[in-house]
Amino acid sequence: MTRRDFIAGGALAALGTMARRADAAEPENVLAVWQRDTDAVAHTAYNQYFADGQTRGLVSLEKLDRAFENMLAEIKTVQITDKPAVWMVYNMGVVVKTRKALFSIDLVHRRAPELAPLLDFALITHNHDDHYRPEFYRALDRAGKTVASNFLDNYGVRNWNRDGGFTRARKIFKIKDVEIATSLTDHNNYLVDFTTAFEIKVGAWRMLHTGDCSNVQKLNPIWGRPDLWVFFPGCGVDVAAGERRIRPALTAYGHLWELGHAKWRLTTPMVERARRLTLAEGGTVTIPLWGDRIV
Repeated sequence: MTRRDFIAGGALAALGTMARRADAAEPENVLAVWQRDTDAVAHTAYNQYFADGQTRGLVSLEKLDRAFENMLAEIKTVQITDKPAVWMVYNMGVVVKTRKALFSIDLVHRRAPELAPLLDFALITHNHDDHYRPEFYRALDRAGKTVASNFLDNYGVRNWNRDGGFTRARKIFKIKDVEIATSLTDHNNYLVDFTTAFEIKVGAWRMLHTGDCSNVQKLNPIWGRPDLWVFFPGCGVDVAAGERRIRPALTAYGHLWELGHAKWRLTTPMVERARRLTLAEGGTVTIPLWGDRIV
């Protein structure tokens, strides 16, 4: 079986629990089922769920609640021996566990404040409420944890040895066994240098999280080819150019079904097109669902 066969044909069993959690759908129908269920959730229903935790019988909101439970249970029990473990909690929100640290990037979930006592630090790519919610980061600050962003004042700055919490320039720092390099990229053609890209290095393992990036020309990883690139293909980014420039070992598409958006949601054909572009460049792609462990 070739790599292309494995991704495009091995169906989505390669995507961890994706093929097992789709209402008994065949693997090739997983995305269609997921799309149907997310389409049934109006942004107003999601906002109500975020406020009161009531799923109101909506399948996608029930999956979103379970996603946090799955991740929380796994991070408490999984033992890290070499490379880190990475979970996609919701859209661009990931949680990463290394041998010595636990951290999040763009974590947005109604129950995210529950994770604050367990995290060592948190990273935020930009100031939009589908990537940043103040209640979570206030919880982190109360717990004395470090938060790095390009817009918050200095949450958690006391843990940075006075290095500061801002990431509005090229910056390299280390927390426990995690090395972090930051750079700025564009969200779109008018929100220029609005998004921070985070390059992560843990030993020989490398990850690049680019948030809502539209300009791959500003992505210049300093530690070479990443093992994992987490990105959103919906802000006008040239997917094929990104694959050629970054050459990730694995590309994980995030932010595909943002329930808080009244518009700008991606559809299954758009997702499939982005996946074909990655495959055309010889890349390997995964489309993790909420709560899935990516690596």
